[in-house]
Amino acid sequence: MFKLDSPLVNFLNKVADIMILGILFMVACIPVITAGASFTAAYYMGFKMVKNEETYIIKGFLKAFKENFRQATIIWILVLLLAAVIMMDYRIILYSGIEFVSWVRIAMVSVTLVAALGLVFVFPLQARFQNTVKHTIKNAFLMALSHLPSAFVLILVYAVPYFILYLVPQIFPVVFLLGFGGIFYFKSFVLLRVFRKYESTGLGDDANNLEENSGGIFAESERMEREAMNKKAED
Repeated sequence: MFKLDSPLVNFLNKVADIMILGILFMVACIPVITAGASFTAAYYMGFKMVKNEETYIIKGFLKAFKENFRQATIIWILVLLLAAVIMMDYRIILYSGIEFVSWVRIAMVSVTLVAALGLVFVFPLQARFQNTVKHTIKNAFLMALSHLPSAFVLILVYAVPYFILYLVPQIFPVVFLLGFGGIFYFKSFVLLRVFRKYESTGLGDDANNLEENSGGIFAESERMEREAMNKKAED
C-alpha cells in the first residue's frame, strides 16, 4: 500500500503539490503588482500537474513566474484599471443620488459579466500560449464567448471554498492550505479540455512553442479584419 507508485502515495503527493502550489501563489501575490505573474505561473503548473508531467513545483513555478513576469504584469495592470473603472461606475450609480434609468444598470451588470468571463481565460492563455498582450486579451474574450458553459464553471468554482466553509467552518485550515491550489488544479482540467480543441488544429502539440507572430488562436479573424480595413481604404 505504501509503495512509491501506489495509488495512496500518488494521491498524497498530489495533495502535497496542490498545497505547495497554493502557498507559492499566495506568497507571490503579496506585493500585489506581481499577482498577474503569480496567476500565470499557478496555471502553468496546474496544467503540468493535470497532465502528470513530472516536475518540481517550486522550480517550475519560479521559472514560469520569471518568464511571464513582464507581459503578465502588463495584463494585470490593465485588469486593475478595468476593475477600478467598473467600481467607480458602480459607486456613482449607487451613491451619487442621481436616479439612473434601468437600462444603465443593466448595461453595467452586462459589462461586469463580460469582463469577468474574459478574465477567467486571460492568465491561463498567457500561461499556455505565446502571444502578444493585445492578442492574449482579445483571444480571452473571444474564447469565453465561444465557451460560455466552461466560462461560467470557471467563475463558479471560486465559490466552492466559501460554500465548504459555510457548511463546515471548522475545516478553515484545510481550505486555506488547499483552496487556492485546488482551484487552479480543478480549473486546469476544464481549461485543457477547451485548449485541446485549438491545439489540435494546426497550432502544434505544445502551445507554448507557438511563434510569437502567429496572431494567436484567432489569427484568421485578425487576417479578415485587416483585409476588410484594406478594402475599405481602397474604396
